[in-house]
Amino acid sequence: MLLFYLFGTVAVVASLLVVAQRNPIYSVLLLVASFGALSGLYVLLDAPFVAAIQIIIYAGAIMVLFLFVVMLLNAPHEETEYDERVHPLLRPGPMRFGAFLAVLFA
Repeated sequence: MLLFYLFGTVAVVASLLVVAQRNPIYSVLLLVASFGALSGLYVLLDAPFVAAIQIIIYAGAIMVLFLFVVMLLNAPHEETEYDERVHPLLRPGPMRFGAFLAVLFA
């Protein structure tokens, strides 16, 4: 039961950090960590085939492709004084709306 809560916490925290990151490469790597935690949850639910497919297909192929595309495009991250002073979830826009939905549906 402890592993279930550990994998669940890692999956939720990594997924929230994917949205909060300014650097797209870190977002992709955190998404891979989230997929790893989900595969751990699948193993605990006695679904090892789904866990293996999660790692091989999603984390191994699709996310590596995303990482190569992000690195190829060299997407810059914009930093302004406003961004440095305000926490990501307190900024206006989609992050605030996403945080509201997360609290609403939790």
